[in-house]
Amino acid sequence: MTGVQTCALPIYKSIKMKKVIVLGIGNPYLKDDRIGPKLVEDLELFFKDKENIIFEVFYSSGIELLDSILDYDCAIFVDSIISDNVGKINYFTLKDILSLPETSSPHSTNFSTMIKLGMKISPDRMPNRILFCAIGIKDPFTFSDEFSYALEVQYINILEEIKDKINYLAT
Repeated sequence: MTGVQTCALPIYKSIKMKKVIVLGIGNPYLKDDRIGPKLVEDLELFFKDKENIIFEVFYSSGIELLDSILDYDCAIFVDSIISDNVGKINYFTLKDILSLPETSSPHSTNFSTMIKLGMKISPDRMPNRILFCAIGIKDPFTFSDEFSYALEVQYINILEEIKDKINYLAT
């Protein structure tokens, strides 16, 4: 048999990784309020080889966050909320956030207003997936570099759960 033999080579498709930003919100000097920054610090170590995932810490959750999330496919916010269920994570999606009331003053913009403003000003640059992770805490007012006991006990579980959310949203 004469002729050219061909060998089937696998075709590799270029897979575009989603650009993800994870923002830890809170004061790193206040007991339980430091949960957002601490989680982001630990998650950044875990995802250090993932160039498509960026981690940042913010001390407030106002309008200044808007510039940080532009041009990402997904934004994940990690923050605290005073709750009787310390360590429980409540998740709010973009749909949930858009249903929240807005504030009337641009000087004290809440999270919902910031997202809505971004969607009006730069709709093509806003993430199409937004997840807000509100972690139940007990004491956001005491100056300390340690969590309350109830939060400390839950920390590894919280870290693992948010790690799984990031893995899911980044693929």
